[in-house]
Amino acid sequence: MKIERYHWRHYFGGLAFLFFIFQVLTGVFLTLFYHPHLHEAYASIQGLYREFPFGAWIRDAHRWFAFFIFAAIVIHIVRSLLRREFVNYERRTIWLTGTLLLLPILALLVTGLILPWEWKGYWLMEMVPNYLGSIPLVGPPMKAFMIEFFTMSRNLIAHVVILPVIALILIDFHVFAKLRRRSGGIPRYLLKHALLIVPFFVAVGLLALYIPMPSEDPEIIPMPLEGTDIPAPEWFYLILLRPFMHFKGQMAPFLGIYLPFALFLAVMALPYFFKGREKSRERHEADGEPVFRESGHFLGITRMNGLMKKMVSFLIVFLTAGGLFGLLFLGAHESPTLGCNSCHNVYLGQRMGVPPEAFKNRNIVPLLDDSQWMVEHWFYPQVTW
Repeated sequence: MKIERYHWRHYFGGLAFLFFIFQVLTGVFLTLFYHPHLHEAYASIQGLYREFPFGAWIRDAHRWFAFFIFAAIVIHIVRSLLRREFVNYERRTIWLTGTLLLLPILALLVTGLILPWEWKGYWLMEMVPNYLGSIPLVGPPMKAFMIEFFTMSRNLIAHVVILPVIALILIDFHVFAKLRRRSGGIPRYLLKHALLIVPFFVAVGLLALYIPMPSEDPEIIPMPLEGTDIPAPEWFYLILLRPFMHFKGQMAPFLGIYLPFALFLAVMALPYFFKGREKSRERHEADGEPVFRESGHFLGITRMNGLMKKMVSFLIVFLTAGGLFGLLFLGAHESPTLGCNSCHNVYLGQRMGVPPEAFKNRNIVPLLDDSQWMVEHWFYPQVTW
């Protein structure tokens, strides 16, 4: 009888799914109070802070859960790659759906950041078309389409209906299809992960309480650079925009679009790359020859004792994931994610939550088409006006 092994390092994929469930639950609650209108969206968010403090806490917890989802996904991906789980060709569906899940999760992040429609949300809405517009041939029409047909209601439908449905379909193929064949099935899977999420849930609750979004302007106005060094879910998207601030010409889209997409396709294709090797192993096994199976083994660490193997595998995952988060911090930590309200408020004549005159008309402000200037203003608003 195969005895199931319980260990914390096996559960980051499950933690990401439980975070996603909490995102759905808190998102449904927030949708009840949200007005998907350009002139009312931000006011509805402010209403949570002024009239319903518990609702404000839920909104801030929703943001922090988004950050923890991506953090858990990064560690889950690192472990799956280091354990060479892509070698097993029979599990290619699980591998492919897990890789494809990155796309709707990232799209949920972007659409969710736009929904509050404070100045940061508006700025992001302007930068996303620029980002896609740098793609040859298909980029310019995609950019024009996104600017022309953007509305808050369409953004809301994409965020709360279309993208979650796509994500749940992929999750069903990635996790549930296999769990339904196991004893206890999905309920048992969720139950054994439930206790592990408790410390993370406490951390999210405290972060939402002590580091809320500054949404009570003009009564409470943050400092211009507030939010620097404070982790935020937008970091995972800003890292793709950072090259547009330092490079011009084709180098910026190469680093910010082509290279990440090429890596994404390469990871997705790994099971097919190792398909031939798997068949070769099967032939050797049929001939009675001993064959080392790579799938599920951590970087081939097989000759160490149990404790040493655990220590080495933990250290490798810790250093690899830590290095990735270090690069993320270096690329995005200077973003003043909480300080937009300091300049764009009613006292200075640029009211939060109200689209400017240049909205959807870049002939008025041609700088909106300058991706470098847009990203510089996001990161260094005190320097780039």
